[in-house]
Amino acid sequence: MKLTLEQIRTMTHGALAVVQDAQGKFEFRRFTDHQQSYYDEIKPDFGNKAHATSGVRLEFVTDSTKFSFDYHTRIASSRVFYYFDVYVDGVMVQHFGHDKIKEATSTVTVKLDGGKHKVAVYLPCLSCAKLYNVMLDDDAVFEPVKKSRRLLCFGDSITQGYDAQYSSQTYANLIADKLDAEMINQGIGGEIFRPELIDPDMDFAPDIITVAYGTNDWSGQEHDSMVEKANGFYEKLRATYPGAKIFAITPIWRGDDDRITKVGTFAEGVRIVRDAAKAQEGIVIVDGARMIPHLREVCSDKHLHPNDYGFKFYANALFDAIKPHLN
Repeated sequence: MKLTLEQIRTMTHGALAVVQDAQGKFEFRRFTDHQQSYYDEIKPDFGNKAHATSGVRLEFVTDSTKFSFDYHTRIASSRVFYYFDVYVDGVMVQHFGHDKIKEATSTVTVKLDGGKHKVAVYLPCLSCAKLYNVMLDDDAVFEPVKKSRRLLCFGDSITQGYDAQYSSQTYANLIADKLDAEMINQGIGGEIFRPELIDPDMDFAPDIITVAYGTNDWSGQEHDSMVEKANGFYEKLRATYPGAKIFAITPIWRGDDDRITKVGTFAEGVRIVRDAAKAQEGIVIVDGARMIPHLREVCSDKHLHPNDYGFKFYANALFDAIKPHLN
């Protein structure tokens, strides 16, 4: 049987909306219309990155003997690779994509051995993936998977998923799995603190919010602008989500943190983030210096973006910081 738009919506995690285009392809949106329009206007490159399917996954239980879908991907970041990960009963059984390609179309089939199985498909984090012809056996059991929490992740390229080769292994996806959370990933490569991004009308009420800006602010902004934007962001975030547990992650280690920028030293950039978060009631500050080893080997570019190995350290450290505050 071919799954309908409504069925796709029930099995999708990580998207604020799922729509179907004129060709029957399912499109997954992780930003509101207001946020998308904002990015399209201020920086078209960010508008394109907002279409990336970072944090989007399909999760369901079925007794079908197979599961298949067609997909079309296109670049939605500064990277030219994309990868899907498929899990059955918690075990990765497929990992596929391309290293250097701007656009691709293909078909995927996942064979199952009978009986009920939990299937999870993690979509690419750095490209835009649309699915169509999503198929199960006729009359197969189809049960969407429910989550126990809601998580909203704000951040830059590291939050979006640069440079994980396995989409399931970004820190945002890993922490969502550890928390059993429905997660919306609003990370954008190159992003800074931007209070205007927060949309009070977003139809998603998070229990937990993580914020991981600051490294781009330090490397490319003026001192006073960073102070103003960081304070404005946390003030608006706290006012918009008064009941949420908010975790402010200070900038993580980077191999060039000995530079002096217009903001000042890297320590000054960290201090600005810490002070802005501290000024708001109940925000928990997470020490970014403890997220990953201070080693170039855990970064894909040898100085900033964690690789799959680095992301495991990040997710474990972040979970350790969040866990004492869980109900």
